[in-house]
Amino acid sequence: MKMNKLLWIALLTGFLVVIGIYGYNNWFAKASGNEISIAKDSADALKVDIDFGVGNLLVHGNSSDWVSGDFTYNHKRLEPSVKYKKKKDVGFVTIKQGSKSTFGFNKRKLKNDWDLQLTNDVPIDLDVDMGVSKSRLKLEGLQLNSLSIDSGVSDSVIDLSGAWSKGFRADVDLGVGDVTLILPKETGVRLTVSKGLGRLDLKDFIKQNEGVYVNEAYEDADIIIDLFLDIGVGDVKFMIAE
Repeated sequence: MKMNKLLWIALLTGFLVVIGIYGYNNWFAKASGNEISIAKDSADALKVDIDFGVGNLLVHGNSSDWVSGDFTYNHKRLEPSVKYKKKKDVGFVTIKQGSKSTFGFNKRKLKNDWDLQLTNDVPIDLDVDMGVSKSRLKLEGLQLNSLSIDSGVSDSVIDLSGAWSKGFRADVDLGVGDVTLILPKETGVRLTVSKGLGRLDLKDFIKQNEGVYVNEAYEDADIIIDLFLDIGVGDVKFMIAE
């Protein structure tokens, strides 16, 4: 009898652990929302680090604060941390997903949506890690000093259209997934490409050297976007904005 009782306790404990790991999203989790607002101070520039793990990510400009927006997620482990500090004349923004591991999540019911707005008013060094996601980065209007994107397993749109007042360097590491890059027509663009198994459509670009391509505006442009692409597996599509 004692052995049977211990066996039942062990089975019940194991059952509860399984429920805790795999059933939490189905039975207990409900979507919650959090707003973000980082007020403007005396900073002359920003360094913004966005570390996103899984879900849907939207980043765009025209915030009336340094950063604004909202998060919607349905698991406590996904709750992001937001940090801001100013050193001398530079403001440092870090926005990081609470847990980047998807172990224990029911992925079909997982909800994690970020909508982030950045200011257009000061220069920004922007670093985005997009993880396993569907992402849209609408960066038109921002004052980019530099751009770094690490796309793990992501279907992404990276929109660099619009009129840029100064050039910048963009380092884009594309892992697995389909990516659309929207590039400006009037700004000079130079692509330096390192390609794995991905497919690349460069019909609107002129080959300058091995692995280096430029758009039509490049030759006479005063403003240049230097775009360094490291392509893994997937399709990369370039669109020239009108």
